Amino acid sequence: MNEWRPIEKEELEQIIREDLAACTPEQRKVFERYRVPLRRAPIERYGKLEHVFIVAQRGEEVMYFEDIEEGFNFSPIDAEGKILQHWCNQDELFFALWHWMGRPQEYRLGPAEPVPSE
Repeated sequence: MNEWRPIEKEELEQIIREDLAACTPEQRKVFERYRVPLRRAPIERYGKLEHVFIVAQRGEEVMYFEDIEEGFNFSPIDAEGKILQHWCNQDELFFALWHWMGRPQEYRLGPAEPVPSE
């Protein structure tokens, strides 16, 4: 089993290129409208402060790549740039973009819940 490591910027850029190739022209237009230069942002995962890449931003909501789950997610962001909600969706860009196109997927899950201690 491979040990997890944070994704590198170049790896994420490749994922975005590949995912965009599978998107519709309408989805690509939406992504380009909100795309931002990749930047790391702090996120709290189960009580531990870590970092993920923000890939797009619409107002106070960002699309970020959750590199543990290997998928795109959305969250509000605070004034200091911290991601406020840790989500665990494993959406490819194709599916994630429906959220900003007013067609959220019915299977979308909510923010991550703390793991109960034994």
